[in-house]
Amino acid sequence: MMSTSRSAHHPAALVAYVGAGLYVLLLAVLHLVQPHMLSEATISKYALGSGGWMLQVAFVSAGVAYGGLGRLLSGRAAVLAWLTAVAFAVMGAFRIDAVGPNRIASMHGALHTGSFFAVVVLAHALMFLERSRHRSPMLRILPVVAPVLAVTGFVLPGIVGALLFRAWTLTLVAWVVFTARQASAGADPRTDRPATPAHA
Repeated sequence: MMSTSRSAHHPAALVAYVGAGLYVLLLAVLHLVQPHMLSEATISKYALGSGGWMLQVAFVSAGVAYGGLGRLLSGRAAVLAWLTAVAFAVMGAFRIDAVGPNRIASMHGALHTGSFFAVVVLAHALMFLERSRHRSPMLRILPVVAPVLAVTGFVLPGIVGALLFRAWTLTLVAWVVFTARQASAGADPRTDRPATPAHA
């Protein structure tokens, strides 16, 4: 039987780290390139302005991060991680409509908006599925904080809602980093201690 212990530098974990880091970096650069968009709650609108390609690459990078995590997980969690990766990739491949997300004017806009809602459902389902398996405070708090930030970010108007929505997107990739770190280290999910290698 294969050992359940993994190196902290497992290639799949490195993929997750790089994908998550690139997402954060590109999002930060976009806010410098398009500062007038800061009060826009829907960050997908950045793709319609100058340097919009960076947001599309950022979404694909987030998908890569979830794909890396999918290699570290198993069962239903792995399936949810891969589906989330695909949904992020579709978000990156297709831009939101200028009138979106409240209205759909084109097929590419529909694919983008539909994949966004898929990310919301899949990512949160994955976070809650894994939550009960960990004692790490961060991995138990983020699944609760993330949906609260998503809802309040949508509901509250102006800059406050926009900042909360951005914080929500960061929780999604932060959770991937923490989960990949623990999974790649081979920690026992019940104790956060290194798992005992299984022998044939």
